[in-house]
Amino acid sequence: MATSELAKFIEDIDEKVLECQICFNRLNEPIILTCLHSFCLSCLDNWFKKTNKVSCPTCSKSYQIPEGGLKKLPPNTFLNNLLETIEQFSNTDETKCICGKEGRSKTYCQECRRYLCHICSDAHKNIPACKNHKLHLVEDVRFLSVSEISAMHPPLCSVHNEPLTVFCKICNVAICIHCSIMDHKEWEGKDKHVTISIADAFKTFKQTSTGLEREAKKCTAKLNDDLRAMTDCVKKLDENREKSLRGIDNHVKELVTRIKESGDKLKSEVEAMYKIKRKETDADIEDVTTTISYINTNINLLHHLGKGNEATAMLSGNDVITALDDRIKAVSKTKPDVNAEIKFVKNNKQITSLQKDIGIVTQSRADCLELRGAESMTLPTIDVKITQTDECEIHANNIKATLTQPTGETIIPEVKEDDNGDYTVIGRCTSAGICKVDVRVDGEHIKKSPMTIKVEKEGLLNSIQVASDRWRGVQDVVKYGDDCLLVSCFDNGICKYHQSGKYIGQVTLSQGMCVYSMFLMNNGNIAFNDRGNKCITLCTMNGEVVKSFGKGQLTRPCGIHVDEASRVMYVANHDNVAMFNIESGKLIKKITPCNRPPEFSIAIISDVTLTRQGNIVVLYFNQSCLKIFNNEGTFIKVFVNKGREDGKVKYTEGVVVDDNDNIIISSRHKLQIFSNSGKFIKRIDKADD
Repeated sequence: MATSELAKFIEDIDEKVLECQICFNRLNEPIILTCLHSFCLSCLDNWFKKTNKVSCPTCSKSYQIPEGGLKKLPPNTFLNNLLETIEQFSNTDETKCICGKEGRSKTYCQECRRYLCHICSDAHKNIPACKNHKLHLVEDVRFLSVSEISAMHPPLCSVHNEPLTVFCKICNVAICIHCSIMDHKEWEGKDKHVTISIADAFKTFKQTSTGLEREAKKCTAKLNDDLRAMTDCVKKLDENREKSLRGIDNHVKELVTRIKESGDKLKSEVEAMYKIKRKETDADIEDVTTTISYINTNINLLHHLGKGNEATAMLSGNDVITALDDRIKAVSKTKPDVNAEIKFVKNNKQITSLQKDIGIVTQSRADCLELRGAESMTLPTIDVKITQTDECEIHANNIKATLTQPTGETIIPEVKEDDNGDYTVIGRCTSAGICKVDVRVDGEHIKKSPMTIKVEKEGLLNSIQVASDRWRGVQDVVKYGDDCLLVSCFDNGICKYHQSGKYIGQVTLSQGMCVYSMFLMNNGNIAFNDRGNKCITLCTMNGEVVKSFGKGQLTRPCGIHVDEASRVMYVANHDNVAMFNIESGKLIKKITPCNRPPEFSIAIISDVTLTRQGNIVVLYFNQSCLKIFNNEGTFIKVFVNKGREDGKVKYTEGVVVDDNDNIIISSRHKLQIFSNSGKFIKRIDKADD
């Protein structure tokens, strides 16, 4: 080995593993504890006597001294081997021949671990006992690495000075063949000693080591993620600290001098919170960094053992695996506390009233949110809004909501964020009564939480009396806004009613127009079938006509549905479904139904809509059924059949698809809900249904 390479290796290896952490000198008779920390035997003995503690000086893990004293603790064979190699090859006198004569050595015997001159080398070959010894040229040995030289010198049995060829699985130790016969006899019972070849044990060790190395890398990756999260936390903590301090300074400038002390007090609170959180986070970062270093060191040790001698690996490898596995499992159960929230909330009323307290410093983000919802809702879906009352950074997964059913059962509803930065709590209620919505952030209630809501059954809740001069009666109803209904009555007016039944006003159109079915567009305009002019008309809420199309192409328009994503309008046109481009007003195509009933010359279509999958739902008045077509107009199946009993329809009028993709069908004296597969769910036209 080159002298400079040896010196560098000795310097590196001393710094990492060859230094006793008690005397801080090179290890002498190193003893290894199960925590994988090694110490000089004499140092460890003095430590136990001096401190009266039977614990590791480095990690403070407690131990039980074996019978016979500390000398019965296992030696660190790997380090011993390294120490012997370093000592042998760093001492130039050791290169002299074993005969003691002056002269240049020619070979090195791997088994005898001695240098031989030319004469001794020739004689060595002729000795029968040394016939199988491996001789290496001195020039070759000088350029071997320490790891390669260490591999040439497998450890020997400390009792019989024989090669270690057997491994006892019960005692977890490598032994020689004599030990397996004398001290580790299998016939004493399988619970006492079980021996296998060192090669088989090493194979198992390699497999376990490989698997553990993968887990160690995952663990290290997790720790690095935790470290990044905590580092980001420190960064955000610094930013929030600066932001809060700037907010305090700007607000204090608006106040008179006599309340300056309040501002300084609040600054102190911010600094105190920051120091505590920063100290905790820095400590966590240091712990994680130490754990990462510990894992990497032991991974390197596993690599050395895996590349080295089998016996050396089996003497200490399993202890390395056990300790590393314990540390990985401990890390997997931990989660860093990354809370960087410090916020200054100013007291706006104080500017005018000059209150003594100018605000508060808080770590809570719950003060930025407020719960808002209706006093009553209808089964089964409950949705409550959460609005931001102050600027703050909160993700939907940071908001924890619970919904307490009228039965007392508690469920976890879904929290969604909208484009405006507000949130919606969505849950399903199983029974009518009073339910409670509880929303928290960082364990604290947001404003107006918890909120109680009266939940009512679906069914007939209220009846709105339409003006008596509407001689044709109600033709269509659409919801406008949160609590307004638009009603068409087969004339040139669209009435507005509050859901309570109170008349609000109407949208008045030109004479000659006859509003039949309607569709409310996202931009607030109304698309409707003008039966008076046999066309489709778009108008504003003020009654101003935007455009009309379909004249001469429609015979008796009934139901209408607009797919605003594709900009296509579907019109139930007596015996077909007409599809128009809503921008240009051009007819795209017509879908003509098949299988006309024998008792009618044509199949009369009363309404049309789309499923969430984009299939066309066609409702037949005279056939009293509902059929599904794909978007190309190809018939798929009959969805609901004719009949008077529940689950069937008779003289159908209208159809819609709700937010849950259920299909609601209106027929004479009956309103029914079906699933998207056609299964009957229930009637909703009576209170007792």
